[in-house]
Amino acid sequence: MTEKQKIKELYDLLPKLNCGFCGFGNCGQFARAVAEGRASPFGCRQNPRVGYRISEIIGVEVPAFGYGFYQSTKAPVSQTVLKEEVKGLSQKIDDVLARIEKLRKR
Repeated sequence: MTEKQKIKELYDLLPKLNCGFCGFGNCGQFARAVAEGRASPFGCRQNPRVGYRISEIIGVEVPAFGYGFYQSTKAPVSQTVLKEEVKGLSQKIDDVLARIEKLRKR
């Protein structure tokens, strides 16, 4: 299966709401990121269970039970994805705290 076919198959599984809760602008961008190993297969917040089917397509094994949706046993992208998410969240927290501090000074 070519990468383009894989992205289309992943996209077809997604709800196509383009909500952005996964951290990407739309479902197509999320599908591409998963196919390229830049996002977790369980990133869709509208339907996290679709992550199991996505994992099958990209060849990532996940436990059937015991760890919840977001834990996988062989997800090669998980550490990288988590580090990027934490980095992004830390920056957002710093921005919010800076705005709060500005409001306090008024």
